[in-house]
Amino acid sequence: MSTPLIKVQQLGLQFVKRESTTTIFKDLSFDIREGEVLCMVGESGSGKSVAAKSIMRLLPEPPAQYTQGQILFEGQDLLKLNEKQLCQVRGKKIAMVFQDALSALNPVYTIGTQMVDLIRLHADKKLSRKVALSEAKELLKQVEIRNVDDVVKQYPFQLSGGMRQRVMIAMALSSKPKLLLADEPTTALDVTVQAQILQLILKLKKQYGMTVLFITHDLGVVHEVADRVIVMKQGELVEEGSKTDIFTRPAHPYTKQLLSSMPRIYFEEVKL
Repeated sequence: MSTPLIKVQQLGLQFVKRESTTTIFKDLSFDIREGEVLCMVGESGSGKSVAAKSIMRLLPEPPAQYTQGQILFEGQDLLKLNEKQLCQVRGKKIAMVFQDALSALNPVYTIGTQMVDLIRLHADKKLSRKVALSEAKELLKQVEIRNVDDVVKQYPFQLSGGMRQRVMIAMALSSKPKLLLADEPTTALDVTVQAQILQLILKLKKQYGMTVLFITHDLGVVHEVADRVIVMKQGELVEEGSKTDIFTRPAHPYTKQLLSSMPRIYFEEVKL
């Protein structure tokens, strides 16, 4: 069994707004092992995306308030880091690909400008814009974008959804992160492009030796990419196991309900 790269231990999180307090997690615990693809699955509102953003410390504090627990990355508690220390981890050692690339990319800057700024920000040594642009083009080629000279001059709205998502993946890979958080990166894409993006993530995961947390509500996606699965419901981890266990021997009633929602023709074709 591989060593955990990150361990979330007894995490408590709530959102505090004026007189109201909403509890998101009370006692959330899970780990992500080095080199694996861990899928976090559950319906919308189950806390999947919030869990990923908690790892990156992307939730505004306040209203987000961590009430207990630890998020240990390589033995370091991310909850105890200040903003300057977080910048040495966020985007550099841990990167994230968001669901809506159009919202995640800045609409007023070209793809090349955004990539160059990111590469220079996370570089170990000072890079010229010319060198950073060359690296940006190479990254775009690695995510299977062909006309890179044109793409770096374009704005996000000029690209298709699949192209924008490839750009987001390229940006996430710019610092060669150890952990990639993929927050439903294929939800807004058609089936053909979705399959291409999934295969691309798996190829790059192997190429870079990354660990991946893949968040989705689609069990078809889970079957394609997962090594291990955790099932979330209303902020609680209700089941955890290998892909084979989850698909063939589900223990929790909620997991069984998720599986029963899959089209039968697909489910009968699943080979584990």
